[in-house]
Amino acid sequence: MLNRAEIRPNGDGPLNGWGRLLGMVGVPGVISLYLVWWLTSWMGAKVDRIIQLLEQIARELRVTGL
Repeated sequence: MLNRAEIRPNGDGPLNGWGRLLGMVGVPGVISLYLVWWLTSWMGAKVDRIIQLLEQIARELRVTGL
């Protein structure tokens, strides 16, 4: 139980942003959010490389845009 001395004036309480996130979505939600972040960051690097390669191929073939 929280004492009045532990509650900050702005109503935060002793929990920081991570504690609030965990409280809102629960442990499975936090795990899901982490996996989505991890997959998008991993795939983002792969997609960037694919785009670079496609641009190089287009330059070599002298493909013009619309």
